[in-house]
Amino acid sequence: MTRRSLHILLHWSIVLLLLAMVKGGTAAPWVRWTYSLSIALWIAIAATRGLIGKPGPKLSPSIRAAYPWMHRALYAALGVSAALNIAELTGLITPGPAWISLLVLLGLGSIHGLFHFWRHTALYDNALRLITPRVMHKYL
Repeated sequence: MTRRSLHILLHWSIVLLLLAMVKGGTAAPWVRWTYSLSIALWIAIAATRGLIGKPGPKLSPSIRAAYPWMHRALYAALGVSAALNIAELTGLITPGPAWISLLVLLGLGSIHGLFHFWRHTALYDNALRLITPRVMHKYL
C-alpha cells in the first residue's frame, strides 16, 4: 500500500467513524478505539513524513501560505479528539469532553470539505481527485 493509499484510507475511515459516533450519540468502545488509533497512526505519519497535500497553484498567495497551517490545525484538532476519547475510555476523565470534541471536529471537517469542494468546482484544480479513491474519479 502506498503512502497516498494509506492516507486516503485513514481519511475516509476517520470521517465515517466520526459520523457513526455522532449519529448515535454514543459509540461502542471498539469504534472509539479504532477512531483514536487511526488518528494516532495518521498523525504519526504526518509528523514523520510531512503533510501529503500541497496547495494548488490556482490559490491566492495568502491562502497558499495559510494552507499547511490550516491542515496542521486540523491535525491538532484530530489529536485532541483522539486523546480525549482515549482518556474517557480509560477512565482518566469524566464523560463529556470527548463528545464535544467530536462535534467541534465535525464542524471543522465540514469547513475543510467545503473548502476543497470550492477548490475543485470554482478553481477547477481537481482538489477532490487527490483524496478520493480512483474508482470515484469518473464521477468528479
